[in-house]
Amino acid sequence: MEIIPESWERLWNAQEIRILVLASLIFQILLIFLAPLRKRTANKFLILLLWSFYLFADYVAILALGNLLKNQADDNHTDDIMAFWAPFLLLHLGGPDTITSYSIEDNELWWRHLLGLAFQVVVAFLVLLNLFAIRRLRIAASLVFVVGFVKYAERTWALRSSSMDQLRESMVGEPDPGPDYAKFMDEYAWRKEAGQSAYVKGKNEPPPPPQKPSNVDGSGKIYDVQQISEAYQLFKRFKPLVVDLMLSFQDRKYSQDYFWKCNVLQAWKAVEIELSFLYDILHTKAIHIRCLKGCIWRLISIAVIAICLLLFIHSEKQGYKNPDIIISYVLLGTALFLEVTSFLLIIISDWMIVTLQQNKSFNGIVNVIARMMGCVFPKGKPQWSNAMRQYSLLSLSLEDKPTKFKGILHSIKVKDLWDNFWFVNRVIVPDTLKELLFKEVTDKTFTAQDSFGFKGLRDCRGEGVLEKEGCNHLMWSMVREFDESLLLWHIATDICFHTSTIDTGKESIDENCDIRQRRAKCADYLLNLCFKTVRDCNSDCEISLVISNYMIYLLIMQPSMMPAGIGKIRFQDTCAEAKVFFRAQQKGLTKAEARGALLDVDTEVDPREVKGDRSKSMLFDACRLAKELNVLTEDNRWKLISKVWVEMLGYAAINCKTYYHAKQLSMGGELLTHVWLLMAHMGIGEQYRIEAGSAIAKLAFSS
Repeated sequence: MEIIPESWERLWNAQEIRILVLASLIFQILLIFLAPLRKRTANKFLILLLWSFYLFADYVAILALGNLLKNQADDNHTDDIMAFWAPFLLLHLGGPDTITSYSIEDNELWWRHLLGLAFQVVVAFLVLLNLFAIRRLRIAASLVFVVGFVKYAERTWALRSSSMDQLRESMVGEPDPGPDYAKFMDEYAWRKEAGQSAYVKGKNEPPPPPQKPSNVDGSGKIYDVQQISEAYQLFKRFKPLVVDLMLSFQDRKYSQDYFWKCNVLQAWKAVEIELSFLYDILHTKAIHIRCLKGCIWRLISIAVIAICLLLFIHSEKQGYKNPDIIISYVLLGTALFLEVTSFLLIIISDWMIVTLQQNKSFNGIVNVIARMMGCVFPKGKPQWSNAMRQYSLLSLSLEDKPTKFKGILHSIKVKDLWDNFWFVNRVIVPDTLKELLFKEVTDKTFTAQDSFGFKGLRDCRGEGVLEKEGCNHLMWSMVREFDESLLLWHIATDICFHTSTIDTGKESIDENCDIRQRRAKCADYLLNLCFKTVRDCNSDCEISLVISNYMIYLLIMQPSMMPAGIGKIRFQDTCAEAKVFFRAQQKGLTKAEARGALLDVDTEVDPREVKGDRSKSMLFDACRLAKELNVLTEDNRWKLISKVWVEMLGYAAINCKTYYHAKQLSMGGELLTHVWLLMAHMGIGEQYRIEAGSAIAKLAFSS
């Protein structure tokens, strides 16, 4: 029995090289336009699609080169034009400027790409050897070969420059031995032996001068060009954070002066632009080509490919097949188009604005570029996904009914992927949440008097709010491991929200993901390429639930971004106990009624005294917390809960390794990363290791 019809096999054998070359070309077109969307979307389908394009682009080009080399074994003059395609495949392996690596791990494998560069260049050269004897194509082929080699080498060099070791090496300055202590003490001892009453008089490095106020128009919005320039200056100072290098008190003072003068929108926009610069360094060729030198090289490559196109137009084509001639024209024309597109993307970029602003004579050009960027990119559109994923333990426990299908998924260890697709939805980050986060962070920095005060702020994870609000009776929920406190407050927040007496007629945030909508979610996802989003989150109770669900999503779906612990085990045990409890209740409970049933359970006795400590379930401990929170008035309750969640979010952000913050940039980014960078700018972090700078000591003599 034939699996593949013989006619298909003959077609593939006859057209294999042509199909592979055209497929490689299509992948290049898709990547150059779709790759920039990565930092602006959290859509899993699009991210998966881009990952597939990224991998297949290299595989197909390498396979096509191998087939061309194999084809040279047949001494067929009509295949000479196919050999002309080899340098274009080398050009494709160089990839578009908009993506050099899919993830940070790809940058660390630059040695593998260097080996691939050497091997594929040799293969392409061997394929071209037959063309060197044919005058009509050898010049054009040689020129494209040179451009392809340079572009492939450019990609490999960009990968090397973006690896963590190279980034760290590029940021480490010259060793600083400090003032000559031995020489100073020799003079000090000599003065004392001479009978002079000497003492050391010193002073530390001065702080940076105060910054000039930002150029703000009447509406309170900072001009885009100036904001890009100021954000880049911040980025240059704080780039060492990415590779865990130290910062100084001068860096902290500089950024604090800037952010204290900003309003909420300006502050978050500055952080957003900085992370966009970081994404470009890690995953594109920006570090090498988004500058004046890069523009010059792109102009040269455009001119070379245009010359090759003219040479091919005027060359003798007798004896070549028409389809092969057409493919050659397509390769040349598309290569020229892609190079022109790359040149335009360099011109209309934040990097070019920063480069040109270094010379005031280019101000007119900068304004033109800014207008062009305004036409291409909608004004005010975020440069990241601006989304928070939501995951609710109690909603999962209510809706996750046992089936044979789910049992199979569990047995093959992919149930988490199913839950991630089916029970995780997404909300747009509310502006009110950004205001609350910015206010809480800036308020905290005002309370810090010295370096010890700033370091102390890093360890606050909710207990500071409880102490400030006079709720010490709730402190038992904080003197635990972080993931334990997180689950306690998540369940308690969920219960309080769904059993709240205010806005009872308003549909809750979780209600937008009921069972019927979830059943249609798969179709909506494939058709619309997005999840249903919620935008109207304004009150403290809604903000609290959004942060709560987001933190649980990070704890379970992104555990590498959270402090180490056994959060997943606690979540699973708690979820299992909640399912048992809900199944024991009468059927047909609404979400509010299900939460109310939890509150009806008598929790006078500590659950651990009854169950022991083998099960790590926190369900009824959280019910105790919810009951204590319900004693407070509505306004005070939600004010307290929202502040606790903001402090927990900040604690998680500042204690997440910077590597994982950087890793998320290629998948739409995380709010946690933006909070981390904002807190670092305000002085909250462990990277500040220089608090006084070099001392300027002098010997003084008492009269």
